[in-house]
Amino acid sequence: MDNLSAETRAYIESILGTKTEVETTNGLNLPFFITDAYGISELTLQFGPLPALSILLLLPVDNTYPGAVALKKHIQHVLKATDAVVVYVSKSLSAQERRSLINQQINFIQPGYQMFVPELALDLREHFRKRRTDAEPSALLPASQAMLLHCLYRGWQSHTLFNANQIMGPYKYSRVTLGKVIHQLLALDIIRPAQIKGFISHYEFSGSQAKVFEKARPYLRSPVKRKLPLKTKLPLGDGVYLAGETALARNTMLAEPALPVYGMTKKIFDSLELTMADGIDEQRAWVEIWSYASLKKEHNLADEASLLLSLEDCPDERVQIALDELKGSVTWLLED
Repeated sequence: MDNLSAETRAYIESILGTKTEVETTNGLNLPFFITDAYGISELTLQFGPLPALSILLLLPVDNTYPGAVALKKHIQHVLKATDAVVVYVSKSLSAQERRSLINQQINFIQPGYQMFVPELALDLREHFRKRRTDAEPSALLPASQAMLLHCLYRGWQSHTLFNANQIMGPYKYSRVTLGKVIHQLLALDIIRPAQIKGFISHYEFSGSQAKVFEKARPYLRSPVKRKLPLKTKLPLGDGVYLAGETALARNTMLAEPALPVYGMTKKIFDSLELTMADGIDEQRAWVEIWSYASLKKEHNLADEASLLLSLEDCPDERVQIALDELKGSVTWLLED
């Protein structure tokens, strides 16, 4: 079995042109018939400074092929104990057996002959795409900004570890978007790779909340995409919140504007089918279309950091004084 693990490692290195590491895994809670039939190892691939990719190798003890149907059931048992990509390894598969595994969408490696791991191929494609576009971003994606601000509000202790899903928080972004967010935060040294727990990569923030916000500040942008005149005022809640100068007035000593300003995402805006005002005489409010929802649910208000970003270019001196007051309400918004 050790020879099979070494052959697999050499085969993958020859195909992908990268160094790998293989370690035996004993920490999974698996049925005895699985641990009796297979040795389990974690193979890690490292591509420069990018996060490592890991797969779980299922190595048959006696190199007996159980058949595609039985093997699929065995893999399902392993998947109940891990989130990793599981790959069956065998030295002696016939062409018919390889076709059967492919038809069943079962990941397998036959060293020297064939590797069928579609999930790994997708991850590699993202890694190489990131390598080609590894230049420092000029601005954070809206999803990156929303996730980062959410983490800042939540806070962390020194060396607190987060996996990708914990960084995503309450949002429902796709795996691809989450991958882009993690890559951006890594590229800007906002988060750093940390130890791996089990088979899930973990990260830690590169400093205190104030330091992280200061580091991210040049890449943060106003969440407001459009500002439109409304014919009617709106009830708050269900994705509708106070924004702009109205929200700033609720947080500071600034006088409220004559017309209220609401914020919402485009998805909420489209669902409400609002009527726009044709002129000043019939206008009753403003609506701002945001690239992400407010991070502050209580009181239906735009959150302080996003509010600051949305108004920082306003030329009104009263607004700028109020923004300075707003910064005092969130410690990590204060500039050194």
